[in-house]
Formats: sequence, structure tokens, C-alpha cells
Amino acid sequence: MTYAIYFNPNAGDGKAEETAQRMKEKLATVNKEAEFLTAPDPEAAIEKIKDHLDDYEALVAIGGDGTLNIVATAFVQAGRSIPFGIIPGGTVNNFAKRWHIPMDLEEAMDVIVAGHTREVGIGSCGEREKAIVSSFAFGTFADISNEVRQQEKQKFGLIVYPIKAIKQFGKKRSYKVRIEADSFKKDIKVWFGLITTTSSIGGMSYVQKGSESFHVSILHNMTIFKLIQLARFVFTGKLENSDSVLYLQPTKIRLTPLTDNEIVARIDGDKGPKLPLELDWLHKFLTIYVPEKKVNAKGGN
Repeated sequence: MTYAIYFNPNAGDGKAEETAQRMKEKLATVNKEAEFLTAPDPEAAIEKIKDHLDDYEALVAIGGDGTLNIVATAFVQAGRSIPFGIIPGGTVNNFAKRWHIPMDLEEAMDVIVAGHTREVGIGSCGEREKAIVSSFAFGTFADISNEVRQQEKQKFGLIVYPIKAIKQFGKKRSYKVRIEADSFKKDIKVWFGLITTTSSIGGMSYVQKGSESFHVSILHNMTIFKLIQLARFVFTGKLENSDSVLYLQPTKIRLTPLTDNEIVARIDGDKGPKLPLELDWLHKFLTIYVPEKKVNAKGGN
């Protein structure tokens, strides 16, 4: 059996292939063969991964949450997964940080070579056609995020989001959405909805405890004064315990728009599908390589 190494050769500074070659060399030191797995676009990559799952012992992905989503979506559509190694290469790398994957490339590779694993949950949406590795967002702030260009993020950093939010305030109103989450059901004017698979964003914990479920935070009934809550979230990740926020921990969610306006989601940093959508929690669906000391840590966090 062989390890597959998935990467986008056209992403970023083009060094992904160098990283992949280094990973291949490291695996060779423990008598593991590896081959590169690439495709011209995400859709082709998903199909290629699904078609070759039986050919690989494990799969290593180089990139951020968006790249991980491609692999996880292939697993979700196939209805099964194989051990999954992560070499962080994105801007935020939320999923990798949550599970203590080193940001240093060499250290991340060493974790994979060491071979220690743990099972973790992720989400899926749209009748399990799309994975949710780290985050699912919808609402006005998600619309703004979809419009922010990569160059703007690189130039201005996180401040670009609240600045654009203030500029757009009044132009884009809240969306009325029916939120059904396990036994909860309510129609809410949503300004920003955030659903994550972990209790942290960008390495910052935004809830006090973790759980084997989604973490749902709905910023609702927005006023200009509540933009402070948005700024607080952007810079600290804190949303819980705010009177502007509904917080839930469900395993199944249905989002139904109660407006004629189109509501487009954002998944793992990229533009996603339109509402209505159903989201399902996939308990211990992924087996990922993690540092050994974190596997044995109390609570596994």
C-alpha cells in the first residue's frame, strides 16, 4: 500500500510540490512509499480521491482548511475515510490548530511519520455532498467575507472585516431564517451565523468547553451598536454569553430561508452552497495523525 500526497501545485508561492517531495522522502525513511495526487480543479480532485481510496494506506494533504475540505468531501461522498495526515499551508489553519498539528512543516511531517492517530468528528451538508471540516457561515457577514479579496486580507489583515461590515451596514439587512437544531426551532433575523466543528477559531477558543457536536453561534437582531460584538469576535473569537448571540450544540441542523433573498453559505473559507440546507454531525468520521502527547492528554484536547 502507498501513501497519497495531495496538494494544489498552483496554490500560493508554488512551494507545495517541494513540501510534497520532502514528505515523500520522510516516508521513505520508514519504508513507506508515496505518490503525488493532483488534479486541475477541486471537483476533479474529489472524484480522483474517491476513485483511488482502495489504492492508498493513508492520504496526506498540504494546505489550509479549504484544501482539507476537498479531501474530506471525497471521504464524505465515499461514505468512508482512510488515515489523514495534515501539513498546514493555509492562512488560518483552524482545523490543524484545534488538533495541535504543528505549524512548522518539518514537525508536521514528523507527526505523520510517527503514525499516532485519533478519531475526530466533522460535519456534512446538502445530503452529505459537502464536508464541513472547520466552519460553516451564513448571513450578511458571510456575504462580506465572500466579497473580501485575498489581496485585501493580506494588506489589511482581520480589520478589513469590521471595516467592510460598517460600510455595508444598512445596505444589507438581516436574513430571516428558520433554525432547526435537534429539538430547537425558531425563526430568527440572522445577521451572522457561525457553525463550527471545533470550539476554537484560528487557534482561539470561543467557547468554554468542547463537545462531540456542532457549535452554533447566531448573531441576531443586529443594530449599529452590536457591531462591537462583531469586532470582539474577529479579534478574540468570543461570542458566547452575549445577549446578541444564540448559542447551541446540536448534531443535526436545518436552515430554511424565510426571505426571497438568496443566502449563500461559506464553508471552510470558501464560497459554499445556497440555503436551504441540512447539516449532519459525523461522529469520529476522520482518523487524523496527531502528536503522541496530545493523544494521551486528559480529555484529548
